[in-house]
Amino acid sequence: MHNCYIIHNFVLQACLIMSNTKVRISIDIEYIDGDNEAIKGENERMAKALEHGITSTATIEELASMCYQSVSTFKRRFRSRYSMSPHQWLLKYKLELAHRIIEEREVPITELTKLCGFNNTSHFIHRFRKRYGISPARLSKQLRSKSAENIDNEEENK
Repeated sequence: MHNCYIIHNFVLQACLIMSNTKVRISIDIEYIDGDNEAIKGENERMAKALEHGITSTATIEELASMCYQSVSTFKRRFRSRYSMSPHQWLLKYKLELAHRIIEEREVPITELTKLCGFNNTSHFIHRFRKRYGISPARLSKQLRSKSAENIDNEEENK
């Protein structure tokens, strides 16, 4: 078994389709410790596959293929690195990306669904609510009303 450590922290930038706004989310990718070319190549392919997987609807089979691995090998190696399945990992970071986008900008839910690599809006809303305890629309509304309150308070204090 290889030792794993975080060596690469990439920043994913997602351009919102209508507003061309960039949102940054920081994701830690664990690399297998090793100096040989095969391990370096595996590390690079894994990082590219995961980065692609977060904003797309790519299947686990497609991600495994990007890493030149069978699905079972990909899942086994993934679980040994991250202590969770590829599906769980992707869901975690897709939802984090959605949360960051909502914090940054008001975006229609259907656009947010596509931007974060979900096929189905109701599934996205269900998963978001399960993770954060609030729907994406309600979170957006709360953040916008707090922002408006802060602006009103600043104007009153002038």
